[in-house]
Amino acid sequence: MLFSRRARLWALGAGLAAVVPAALSLVPARTEAACCYFAAQDKDINQPGQKAFITWDASNKREAFTVQPKFEGNAVDFGMVIPTPSQPKLDEMPRDFFKDLAIYTILMPLPEPLYGYENLKKLERDRAHQEGGKPDGAVPAPRDSVRVLEAGVVGSLDYKIIVADESKALFDWLKENNYVYSGDQETLNFYIQKKWFFTTMKIDPKQMKKNADGSYVGEITPTRFSFASDKCVYPLKITQLSVKAQTDALFYVQSADEMDLEGDLSWMHSYRVMWLTYMLGCGANDDQQRELQDRNAWVSAKKKKDPKYETTKLEWAKKLGEAEIAVLEDPLKSYAQMGGGDMPAGYKAISFEEFLKTTKAEWEKSGRNDKDEFNAWAKREETAHGAAKGQIVKVDNPQGAWSADYMWYPNREAPAEEVKGLSRLKGHLQKGQWVTKFRKILRKDEMTDDLVLVPVAAGKAQEYVRIMPTSPP
Repeated sequence: MLFSRRARLWALGAGLAAVVPAALSLVPARTEAACCYFAAQDKDINQPGQKAFITWDASNKREAFTVQPKFEGNAVDFGMVIPTPSQPKLDEMPRDFFKDLAIYTILMPLPEPLYGYENLKKLERDRAHQEGGKPDGAVPAPRDSVRVLEAGVVGSLDYKIIVADESKALFDWLKENNYVYSGDQETLNFYIQKKWFFTTMKIDPKQMKKNADGSYVGEITPTRFSFASDKCVYPLKITQLSVKAQTDALFYVQSADEMDLEGDLSWMHSYRVMWLTYMLGCGANDDQQRELQDRNAWVSAKKKKDPKYETTKLEWAKKLGEAEIAVLEDPLKSYAQMGGGDMPAGYKAISFEEFLKTTKAEWEKSGRNDKDEFNAWAKREETAHGAAKGQIVKVDNPQGAWSADYMWYPNREAPAEEVKGLSRLKGHLQKGQWVTKFRKILRKDEMTDDLVLVPVAAGKAQEYVRIMPTSPP
């Protein structure tokens, strides 16, 4: 099945290169959020990476986030503390969960014009244009100050869910359990005053790799925290304790609505500007032009006031339908051309053989008879545009200066074994829900409060489209 959205976009964006590399790094950028890290006495540990998958049910006021921290350091054991607004339920998630999400959200290339043999020189010109547990001896804190509500094991992690009445009691409890708290009591008090719950977790470094210098490095099995919440919130402030200067935070958010961050952290300040700028060359209306001017003025004023300010970057957004969920049922069959719907009127999918047959007839009609020449060209075309590489579409009434009788819809590409692993996302991704993926480089001085996630304003929700060469923005 082809994609009406992408076909329509070609009318707006012809001539811009859009190619997904065959060899694509699938390791997400290192990020951190949601928790603060502690190390055993006199040992050093920092938090170079963490990804987060958030689900939000606004109707039932239920939230869940899945995190997979990455650790580096020389401590003999590691731990973390994660605050939540209510007592969470913990579940182990698939170890490759975030790698699967990264592969699932590889951007779909834009379609390209495809010309028959008679227009080979034009094709060459066009392509040239496009290339422009607690240790022994620990003394428990007073039961009426710090209370352990639950203790257990999830995956390879020992955890305790606790509440505290005052920051000093919690501070002492952490210290008495042989943790060094690098921050002050004020940050703990920030959550205690809100009557939040704390989940403390210990990680056995034996499951991680050891560097030549004896330090450990590794990612633990992802863990999902599910809890009741009045709003979709992500605990960021506590992370400030384990950040030296800035952190690169990556979020996947699943909800009935397309989701964004509030105010200055909104990805609209980058993606919407990029999209509206792109539209100017394709007939942006007066309201869109005014919106672009207003947004550019806002970003300019913000950067003047704060030269180090960086916008949040939208990287993928789609409302999951049958075609998207089908990928989880049969990944190899459905992955390459995921999503979309029926083709527009006048567009018809054809086989490579049909394309070759029609082109050959045109070639012969022109009076040419060098079969070797044609066969050589046909072989090159099959390598580039054969069935395994994508889909050819016949256009009945091509329009515009970049018009072509055929359109080429390239496949998304990823290693077959890793594509097969997308079945692990089954049950975690839900039909009818939006999945919004965005990234924000957060400076330490920006991490003074938790993140609040909100629905995109009415009328502004839109699927991410790949707009080269500035995409992702």
